[in-house]
Amino acid sequence: MSAALYLSGVGARARMSQLEVVANNLANADTTGFKADEPLFAAALSMALEDERGGSYPGALAFVAPSGIQARHKQGPISKTGGSLDVALQGAGFFQVQTQDGPRYTRAGSFTVNADGFLAGPAGHPVLGASGPIAVGSRGARIEQGGSVVDSSGNVIGRLAVEEFLEPELLIKEGSSLFRAPLELVGLPVESPRIEAGSLEQSNVKPVEELAKLLILQRAFDASMQSLQADDQASRRLIEEMNP
Repeated sequence: MSAALYLSGVGARARMSQLEVVANNLANADTTGFKADEPLFAAALSMALEDERGGSYPGALAFVAPSGIQARHKQGPISKTGGSLDVALQGAGFFQVQTQDGPRYTRAGSFTVNADGFLAGPAGHPVLGASGPIAVGSRGARIEQGGSVVDSSGNVIGRLAVEEFLEPELLIKEGSSLFRAPLELVGLPVESPRIEAGSLEQSNVKPVEELAKLLILQRAFDASMQSLQADDQASRRLIEEMNP
């Protein structure tokens, strides 16, 4: 395989990876608490040429290959909803929910009361308070500024627990606006979180920027594919000329 063909193929693969990420961002532009993704790339050696002594020639070709996807944890816009169980976080931090696989973290504060009577996140997982899941039952509840959960009589029945991470980019996205913390990443409790009641944090995706990226990436992908086709045709002609 020629170096040109190899590099064109790697370039097309990288652009395809970027296109998938941008398309997913656009699809979630209206998803509460969604954090836009961006692809990560790592430099790699594409061809190691050795001289007669076993050393590498200077200027060996290098390329960039996709190595993963990372969420951008920039604050999304906050909109007023008036919902009694809607909350949004200002600044760093995440709400916590309890799943069958352990605690998960989210910025999506569109809470409800699930069938078991617990305050729950958008996917139905119990929301964790300072003392564990917050039991609401049939009393009705609302969340006040600062994160206190009170019943219909004004009695405090819980307080939302918020944790932050020094390196939030290491959190692993699992879908439904949920993140999982790897074992090496330890959450720190936020003592006085800035919680806005009756509000929701919207997606931090900027559709106009993502659409511009989509057009640029599509053109770059097409250019890589044209290069692949041109190199393939040149190879075919060479083979035909060598084997008349």
